[in-house]
Amino acid sequence: MEHNFHEGFVCWVYSCMTTEAMIVYKVGNESRDIHLYDPMWIVNCSVKDIECLFVNKIGYKAEDKDQALQFQKVVTICFQREFLKAEKERKEREEKGRIVRATCVQRLAEEEKRAAKENEKLRKALLKNRSKGKNFSSLCERRF
Repeated sequence: MEHNFHEGFVCWVYSCMTTEAMIVYKVGNESRDIHLYDPMWIVNCSVKDIECLFVNKIGYKAEDKDQALQFQKVVTICFQREFLKAEKERKEREEKGRIVRATCVQRLAEEEKRAAKENEKLRKALLKNRSKGKNFSSLCERRF
């Protein structure tokens, strides 16, 4: 069965004379047909082809509705499966991103705690030196 017919897709119809679904598409100026004798053949189509068949509903005569809709149901199921699969992958990517952000936030929080402890030590050292009679400016003096 040919793939990637979505690029030149024209239509698809159910034929009661041959009891098959027929996909019509163009390649350049040439018109081609794909004959589907069984609705399950649709599961072999590419994702883009299934999306194309989902968007463009099958054509049929009123008396062939039941048979034609079997083909359309398979397309719908395949489309939903691919949609759910893509949705699951998107959620997994989002969850992975959340985990990365959470670990980054944790690292930043740990760094802030370390900095706060360091500042507290410096503050206590300054208070101790001040109480011993040393002034603040002598501690901050730079020697060049």
